[in-house]
Amino acid sequence: MVLLTLLRGTTVSNQSASIQFENNAFKVVGWPAPAIAPSGGWSPIFGVYVEGASDALLGNYTVENRTLIFRPQFPLAAGVRYRAVFRQPGSRAAVDQMFNGPPRNVTPTTRVDRVYPTADVLPSNQLRLYVYFSAPMSRGGAAQRIHLLDKDGRELTAEFLPGEELWDPNVQRLTLTFDPGRIKRGLASNQRMGPPLAEGQQYTLAIDREWPDAHGVPLVESYRRTFRGGAAVRNPPDPKRWKLTTPRTGTTDPLIVDFDRPMNYPLLQRMLQVSASRGRIEGTVSVDRQESQWRFTPKTPWAAGAHRLIVDTTLEDLAGNKIGQPFDIDVFDRVTEHITTTTVDVPFTVR
Repeated sequence: MVLLTLLRGTTVSNQSASIQFENNAFKVVGWPAPAIAPSGGWSPIFGVYVEGASDALLGNYTVENRTLIFRPQFPLAAGVRYRAVFRQPGSRAAVDQMFNGPPRNVTPTTRVDRVYPTADVLPSNQLRLYVYFSAPMSRGGAAQRIHLLDKDGRELTAEFLPGEELWDPNVQRLTLTFDPGRIKRGLASNQRMGPPLAEGQQYTLAIDREWPDAHGVPLVESYRRTFRGGAAVRNPPDPKRWKLTTPRTGTTDPLIVDFDRPMNYPLLQRMLQVSASRGRIEGTVSVDRQESQWRFTPKTPWAAGAHRLIVDTTLEDLAGNKIGQPFDIDVFDRVTEHITTTTVDVPFTVR
């Protein structure tokens, strides 16, 4: 059980209720909460703030055994103080309590785990990079801590799309998007500045060690990854060009799919499925050969007969080209077909 420290000297205005923090949840005790939330929701009644901030933390409210509970959406930061305020309906008094966040761990344990794509040569119209960390990170530091350098070590400042950081729910995978305006031909940014990556040029992705993780502790070490710009990839992926190596019946050998190019790593985890006449087949997925090979291992042995590889048409290659739909449609080209298919099937037989 994790219990945050209640700071001494805090005045509790309403003695009928108090606030506790345990098991990553703030709880209002001593006040029987109704099962149904008021019309304005729970947030005007009960909110948790970083000390000195006016905006409440994001999170979820529940009522369990007549106890109002708030669970923050993200872990509390180490070394930070939090203010919890409960405004009991019908009363002018409020419960206002301060809590210490978790103790700060001064030993670095988080590192950059890997970056995708893993190839040494990326297309000049590369759309995204994915940075995976070994543990949850703090938000808001990407622009200051991630650098793209040219071959002479000079920092490039207009390559990535600015704006809100794109994290996965665990705050362990950060998506970096190259400026699409510089990728699509015919657009003003592309004509004025060229693509973010130039064919034949060398680049280095650098991440500062000083970037704090979710507990405010710097990374174990800095990260550097060097790659070169390659030829642009503008034609969309075509499943008919993929090579399938089918398993034998009665085994749990993997189904192997070799693509004609590297594909988007995170999307490969969820946009390919395997099905038979009895329905979807459960199994595990692995990606090899610099994201150009997909391997599916079933939980139970393969049965003989017809099977299907079901491909979501929003699956992308490195340049953002989807199945049957190029990312970079030249502004002078006429789009003559509207893509409505959501999946395509690649049949195979297990013998």
